[in-house]
Amino acid sequence: MKGLVDYHTHTPLCGHAEGSPDDFIRAAVRAGLSEIGFSDHAPLPTGLREGITMLPEQVEEYLALVGSARERHTGSIVVKTAMEVDFPFHDSFDRRYLADDRIDYLIGSCHFIDGWGFDNPDHLDEFDHRNIDTVYADYFAIVSGLIAAGVFNIIGHFDLVKKFGHRSRADQSGMVRRLAGECAARGIAVEINTSGLRKPAGEMYPSASILSILFDEGVPLTLGSDAHNPDEVAYEFALAAEAAKKAGYRSISGFSKKKRYDIPL
Repeated sequence: MKGLVDYHTHTPLCGHAEGSPDDFIRAAVRAGLSEIGFSDHAPLPTGLREGITMLPEQVEEYLALVGSARERHTGSIVVKTAMEVDFPFHDSFDRRYLADDRIDYLIGSCHFIDGWGFDNPDHLDEFDHRNIDTVYADYFAIVSGLIAAGVFNIIGHFDLVKKFGHRSRADQSGMVRRLAGECAARGIAVEINTSGLRKPAGEMYPSASILSILFDEGVPLTLGSDAHNPDEVAYEFALAAEAAKKAGYRSISGFSKKKRYDIPL
């Protein structure tokens, strides 16, 4: 794990994470990471946010929380400030934060398809009423819009739609390759998100086949555990690094003030 980064972690402000930023940072130091990035969920609207994201008025509190933790751990590890922002955008998120120079990177993620929280276990039954190929097509169409928005540095859990084990019957490789080309053209990184190993999908996001396409198309890569408690920091990063190398990668990406740089694997 030495020298790697974990760019996808959360804080209790989202309502479903445990442990202080200091706890997460200490876990990252124990894991031998060179950097940890906090990327808590940007505010969702009332009716969607409860137990999922911070309130709109808590964004400044969040930025201060991470900033003060960074100061306490100066010299032991690099601490980055980020946000995970849902796309399509919601009015509950103040888009001025997209250009805020206190934020080192922005993760763009899709958790909803036309208001359906497809990765929420409370709405799992909806899969029984939808054509899975259409679900995948709709999901990747949103990811395409996310890329085209031109404000994100990282795509979160690229194939999250498989979270509960639902796999498309149709071949999605053509769509994935097109999205990979769009990412490469804009310099947008994709994370290897190891949280899929803790879910019914039973594999990282993205899959090995998608990772190979990303490498072929020249898409930058970074790492994230999607940790919601300190024990999940750098979760199975040895497997993530192995998967990245198998796909052909020899470096991952770091970000500072939205500028990308290479970190050797």
